[in-house]
Amino acid sequence: MVILHDLAEALTFDISKSYLTYIGERGSVIKSEIEGSAWKHITRGIGSVSISSEYAKLQEQYVSNNTIEAQIVHVADSIDILLQILELRRRGYPASLLEELWNEGVRKVKNTPVYSARQLLNSVKRKEKGLRTK
Repeated sequence: MVILHDLAEALTFDISKSYLTYIGERGSVIKSEIEGSAWKHITRGIGSVSISSEYAKLQEQYVSNNTIEAQIVHVADSIDILLQILELRRRGYPASLLEELWNEGVRKVKNTPVYSARQLLNSVKRKEKGLRTK
């Protein structure tokens, strides 16, 4: 699931939340439709019905976010974004430019049932605080 969850983005690119706000109310629906269509295209090209079916099940599990595995993958994505933001900040990007994305990532990690991710968030936030004091 970790390897496969963003596979559709190889065809669609990563459609950001900021981009979706410009589309309007249907933004999230459109993103889901586009990524779903790309996912179907990918699975048709696999050639093996059993592998394709297994990949489709994993993708559905990821999208539904109802299993601990899916929740771990979602929160790992959020932590990855937070770490990317720290790197951008270290390189001189202004905090104000990244604040909305940072706050969204922090919120997602805080709300996860994955305890270890919440613990990791504390370490990431300490690093961010160190960047603010420089």
